[in-house]
Amino acid sequence: MKKSGVQGKWISRQECLADASYTCNLFCRYCHNPPSGGRTEIESVIARVRRGKVKAVSLEGRGEPTANPRLPELISGLREAGVKHVMLSTNAVALADKKLCAKIAGGVDFFTVNFPSHVEEVYNWVTRSVKYGQAVRGLRNLAGLGLEGKIRFFHIIFRENYKLLPGFVEWVKSEHPGCSLVNLTFVRNKGRVGDDEALVPRYAEAAPYIKIALAKAKLAGLRIVIQNLPLCALKNFEGFSFEYQRWRRGDEPLEDGVDRAAPSAACRKCALAPACCGARPDYLRIYGDGELKPSRAAPESIKPERF
Repeated sequence: MKKSGVQGKWISRQECLADASYTCNLFCRYCHNPPSGGRTEIESVIARVRRGKVKAVSLEGRGEPTANPRLPELISGLREAGVKHVMLSTNAVALADKKLCAKIAGGVDFFTVNFPSHVEEVYNWVTRSVKYGQAVRGLRNLAGLGLEGKIRFFHIIFRENYKLLPGFVEWVKSEHPGCSLVNLTFVRNKGRVGDDEALVPRYAEAAPYIKIALAKAKLAGLRIVIQNLPLCALKNFEGFSFEYQRWRRGDEPLEDGVDRAAPSAACRKCALAPACCGARPDYLRIYGDGELKPSRAAPESIKPERF
């Protein structure tokens, strides 16, 4: 269960239905939760949601939900079970099919689109595909249905794209200026990543480009957050931190299912620790904690950015 911002509202209880998918139409190098192929029939999923009287669900995890041929049936079944808010996590590739896009879109309140690069060569390299054009068409189909305001870009930061972050913000402003949110997320060293430094940059390498992207987005009027990056790596830009925003709302900084921060002497001395994601154990396994810098500033002193 987790909390989630949807269309300006804060959903207090949302169940992540990772079993809505069991395969994927991409083979991303950075995937931290690859599909297992194990299938749960949608009747079981709907029954579980009905028993729990869940009013908000997130269709995500362990694959691509739109690769499930029964997804439209699942969405309609969830609605009949009393679900009021449906969030779909997707790479948008299958949404290049206008008919499928329209069929799915009617039952979805919010789309989180995993889109790793606006540069076709980088997109195709990291997804190990040639489906950049399909993903772009999927996004355009959503916009054509008047749903651009329900799109949240989920942009994973890895070594091949971190220098392109400012350009990605410019692309979003040009192509999808009405999107709801841009969520930058530092790559997790899990799943297919396998301790590969060719995929995981150092915080210190990526941080300057992340800050430029955050500033560009703010100047362009785009809502943007940064996730899975310690506050000490965001000096002077801490107000963009997703985990800080959660803490400020009274939630735990880290969502359910996310690894807790790794033990670190620097973090133990840091006044910002209660509002910070800390460094992930998987990150420290590669680079250690030498980059972490304790702060004496109180979390309450951080000015929150628009989210």
